[in-house]
Amino acid sequence: MRAVQWNAIVLVLASVLAGCASAPPPNQAKLTYETVPEGAVIFEAGQSLGPAPVTRTYTGDGKSDSIKTPDVTAVWPSGAKATFWTNLKVGSDRVATIDRPSNAPGLQADLDNAKQFAASSANAEKRAKEAIARDIARNSARCKDQMQKGNLATNDC
Repeated sequence: MRAVQWNAIVLVLASVLAGCASAPPPNQAKLTYETVPEGAVIFEAGQSLGPAPVTRTYTGDGKSDSIKTPDVTAVWPSGAKATFWTNLKVGSDRVATIDRPSNAPGLQADLDNAKQFAASSANAEKRAKEAIARDIARNSARCKDQMQKGNLATNDC
């Protein structure tokens, strides 16, 4: 009986220590860039990060409790640009909204792009939800039973 108790204690301690080893580094922060209007491409150090929203993880120097982000530039289809940087508290998870300059020409083109971008994003989200629902249905006991029997007459399996 003592051996069983001792093994249980060792397992609990091992799992606690393993959990500590996988903790995220304490000197990082996350920042998600969004744009208004939607659909601007985010650039950092001359590299495209893709259309916003874009999430980045920044690592601090380990000496300070804040992290200065590099400059990022949002570029809309009209060519309008806005640059942004901030200081993040280590361990934070923030959202930054980059607004299109109001005096830049081509606003209507950027608004039209934002509508298309939003519609495309909504369609992608809908397809992802449908795919998850199909996967759940296919993994159900009823579908697995039908597949084993070779009876695939229903469309939801």
